[in-house]
Amino acid sequence: MYTLTTDETSRQQVDALPAQALAPFAEVRAVLEVAPWNGQPYHRDKPDTPMRAMSFGPHGQGDVVYLILEDPRRVDLLLVLWID
Repeated sequence: MYTLTTDETSRQQVDALPAQALAPFAEVRAVLEVAPWNGQPYHRDKPDTPMRAMSFGPHGQGDVVYLILEDPRRVDLLLVLWID
């Protein structure tokens, strides 16, 4: 298991998610706690980078960008986006 952390900025982004995004966001959070490496590399030319992105929602309307810190088994949530 990985611990998922948020800073003030990402916490505000999560708090601003609309109601229809909450269940898909909860699902992506659950994935990040057990398999964060399943996300796509944020920098495509660096496929092994610990900075990753993952889409969520029924039509991929949401994206999270995060950083995996393997030694403490922590995932830092950096950015949460939702587009209607």
